[in-house]
Amino acid sequence: MISIGKVLCWHEWKFAEGARSLERAVEIAPNNSEAQWVLGTALPTIGRLSEGLDAVRHAVSLDPLRVEYAGWLARFHLYAKDYEAALKSGQELLEIDDHYGRGFVWMGSAYLAMGEAETALEWFQRGQALPGAVRSYDAMIVRALAALDRREEAEEILTRLETESKQHYVRSEYLAMGHAAIGDMDKAFESLEKAYQARSAGVIYLHLDPGYEPLRSDPRYAEMVSRIGLK
Repeated sequence: MISIGKVLCWHEWKFAEGARSLERAVEIAPNNSEAQWVLGTALPTIGRLSEGLDAVRHAVSLDPLRVEYAGWLARFHLYAKDYEAALKSGQELLEIDDHYGRGFVWMGSAYLAMGEAETALEWFQRGQALPGAVRSYDAMIVRALAALDRREEAEEILTRLETESKQHYVRSEYLAMGHAAIGDMDKAFESLEKAYQARSAGVIYLHLDPGYEPLRSDPRYAEMVSRIGLK
């Protein structure tokens, strides 16, 4: 049931059906940390972020050294706009693994949402200096630079990422965040469309991630949320 729920939610975007499968999995094995975690990842797609947080929190309690679970806890605190809790969870997960790249993304994103762009930039840059850093996350640096009115530097990074995307995989939803941050809404939605067509997993939180905030006043945003089927 866990695997079925993953496929339904993460790949087929049948969120309600996937959540029901995962709820059954949790009923059968309430102390299965993976079942709790995957259920937690599904519930925010159907408008149940608070319950999703509870499920991920339960997964962390069952397996406190699993860095992925701790990462999702930080992520969902960010989505819930509880930035202090996101920072606390982020620090805790980096105590488990101080090379966990996504931890730096969530830390930086929380600081950026709090209006502390300089600190956010430092966190994003620290994460991207790690060996094996995911190049798509350079778009997070773009967000911070844009907030600091360092547009030329931001545009240089975006140009490089767009060029690299022709050679190897760059996650289009992160490019969308970067373009949105500098106010290029047409390119942002072009990138989102690519992410949609590729069924990129990151867009299932389009309605929650603060990186998409600049897009939310554009009618194309609500249309995309509806097409994905998010609540």
